[in-house]
Amino acid sequence: MLSLKKRYVVIAGILGGFAIAYQDSTASVWQQLQTKLAALSSASPNASSTQSSTIPTFHSDLDTTSSRLVSNSSLGEHFRSNTFSAENLNKTETISKSTPVWPTASNSNSVLTRDPNRSAQLPTIRIASFSIEAFNETKLRKAAVIETIARMIRQFDVIALQHIQSKQHNIVPELLDKVNQSDRRYDYCIGPRVGTESNQQQFAFLFDTDRVETDRPQLYTVDDPQALMEFDPLVGWFRCKAVPSDKAFTFTLVNVRLDPLSNGKELKLLPDLIRSVRQDGRSEDDIILLGNFGYSDSEMQSLRNAGMIFALEGIPTTVTGEAMLDNLVFPGRATDEFTGRTGVVDFLRQLNLSIDQAYQISTHMPIWAEFFATEGGSPGYTGSR
Repeated sequence: MLSLKKRYVVIAGILGGFAIAYQDSTASVWQQLQTKLAALSSASPNASSTQSSTIPTFHSDLDTTSSRLVSNSSLGEHFRSNTFSAENLNKTETISKSTPVWPTASNSNSVLTRDPNRSAQLPTIRIASFSIEAFNETKLRKAAVIETIARMIRQFDVIALQHIQSKQHNIVPELLDKVNQSDRRYDYCIGPRVGTESNQQQFAFLFDTDRVETDRPQLYTVDDPQALMEFDPLVGWFRCKAVPSDKAFTFTLVNVRLDPLSNGKELKLLPDLIRSVRQDGRSEDDIILLGNFGYSDSEMQSLRNAGMIFALEGIPTTVTGEAMLDNLVFPGRATDEFTGRTGVVDFLRQLNLSIDQAYQISTHMPIWAEFFATEGGSPGYTGSR
């Protein structure tokens, strides 16, 4: 009969064997995912019918290096603008030439009717949002995870990221290096760390420089001196490059993440936030709020009452399909550029991942909406708002 000490040794050995077997199994599954991603990369890309196949040469007249203070009217003296300069991005060498079109789940509840023959000939852009959830060095070092995120980002012309949670300054540039291992050239704008001292987070915009440009000095974080919002929104201004500048669609993106513990108090502030951004001196009427609202469209009646429409209606945005938390919201009367096409990227089902694997990427799915690249949209459709 084994002594007590020997029994502990045998039990420890058995448990150790199980741990190694589990690690090998997990590694094997992620290796399979990387193999699947490599197969996607080697496949011939399918061009999206809504994307412009050729982009005219465009010379930017925007200053993207200097910084200045952008004045902003207050939300009843609650909010004021704060300047922030994003770091310069070091470009990386192109490695891959393929950009596969990522499968998405589309929103069939289009709010617009349009002439498909006419609008199919017009260039469009896709604006997206992704709550990347506790994005830090640990997630960055997981090869299959970061490759999956990079491939999803490449499907969009502009994407707003929330929940970047790292003390390192190079976290987004390293992600961008991975994204730029393709035939598309992305740049980024990032805001300062916001939130409480124990929960500091950053917001960012990533954008394809061949398709969209930004006026970097006009990037600002909305300051909230009375701490009415947990995370101060990041505001950026963009212009499409698929058409001449005098005809290009220009728009302001307001990157938001509402505190789920605010019991709806932050949600009530959003109409005032929109008014504040509209009066920030740029005279921009196309203002798009996007990000993690923590509420479904049916729960955000205050925005609907303010004349805003929702890109997504009644569509789950979490990987489990249990909740709708993310959306793109914009003024129905002003933003005629919206084509009515929207969707979510259901990476859990498209890549046949387990819930645990999907959660290593995020509990949220990327969401997107499509817009005409021409200011005012297409004369071939009429809004049904």
